[in-house]
Amino acid sequence: MIAAVVKYRMTGNEWVPEIPEHWDFRRLKNFAVIGSGQDQKGIEKDNGKYSIYGTGGLMGKTNEFLYEGPSVILGRKGTIDNPFYITEPFWTVDTAYYTKIKENVDPRFFFYCCLTIPFDYYKYGSAVPSMSQRDLNQICLPYPPLEEQKIIADYLDEQSTKITRFIQSKQRFIELLKEQRQSIITNAVTKGIDEKAKMKETVLGKIPKHWEVRRLKFIAEVNFSTVDKHSYKEEKQVRLCNYVDVYKHEYITNDFDFMIATATDAEIKRFTVEKGDVIITKDSETAADIAIPALVVEDLENVVCAYHLAHIKPNRELVESEFLFRLFQSKKINSHFEVAAKGVTRHGLSYDDINSVFLPYPPTLNEQQEIIKHIKTETRTLDIAISKAEREIELIKEYREAMIAEAVTGKIKL
Repeated sequence: MIAAVVKYRMTGNEWVPEIPEHWDFRRLKNFAVIGSGQDQKGIEKDNGKYSIYGTGGLMGKTNEFLYEGPSVILGRKGTIDNPFYITEPFWTVDTAYYTKIKENVDPRFFFYCCLTIPFDYYKYGSAVPSMSQRDLNQICLPYPPLEEQKIIADYLDEQSTKITRFIQSKQRFIELLKEQRQSIITNAVTKGIDEKAKMKETVLGKIPKHWEVRRLKFIAEVNFSTVDKHSYKEEKQVRLCNYVDVYKHEYITNDFDFMIATATDAEIKRFTVEKGDVIITKDSETAADIAIPALVVEDLENVVCAYHLAHIKPNRELVESEFLFRLFQSKKINSHFEVAAKGVTRHGLSYDDINSVFLPYPPTLNEQQEIIKHIKTETRTLDIAISKAEREIELIKEYREAMIAEAVTGKIKL
């Protein structure tokens, strides 16, 4: 057992200033030997026995493995701040490192220590964050006696399991709320809000008799952006509204910390983002993430739409921007794109897939505006509940990070 009363000593390290005086403070190379991942091309098998991991997690399957485990996977390029623990034989790709953990180290304790590493401090490269084996090996970590490592690891395993269950419960609750929210939106933009309205049969099913149905290309202009995240000397500097900005937010505003990139004059003219534009994801790793929309609700300065996105400018005489945005959020329209998406490892939509989609809409802007108001009113309570649940998840994750840092530095009496 770890003593109830512990004396501490200073380490001289900015990130771990003190540890119990009977602990060592050793470099990562004393915990494990770092191995380099290898390219998975040629060894991937859809029904393979072993998992292939990249820096972001599971990437595929294979019948070969690099190491039996247990091991902690560390990032080499790209996502470098997401260590994860593997207990079975695996293959890891060349953007990641795997670790052969030494006999006098509890693998789980080593994993929890790795979660506390300030990777931003040690990384190099701005466009693609990277970590070298040399830098990783030099990082110092707390090194208690093996028995204490196991006690700490057992405690953190138990607490992490409870926290994971809490998060999963909250995530299921959020999904139910989001389904309810989407149902409200779908009903409003496909059936209207007048319960007495006469209906007619269309390619989309029953909609109000006085509504119209047209393909998107007749009510909006669609462009696929060609602007990537790189910067070139001969081009002009721009702010980039990228995939994550759209995927994670309903509304695009000036509050965003847009990425800096460059674009040609022609690209700036064609893909400049303006208030009232609708932007959707046009390709993704899963079909379910296709055609996720965001609405530009403010005038933006020098912002252009980035690659992997479709930039849509509605005909304001026919359709309100926010009504079109809500149509893309509806289950009926979103399902069309999910089916239309093509690809194996990455799914995508063509111009025709997007332009040819049938959309229902009221013939007057006034009725569209009333529907927009109705959606905001009916979803307000749900939005509050979703935000509250998401905040609870954030707080419990912050607590978990603090708990792990306290435990592996000997601040929790066990």
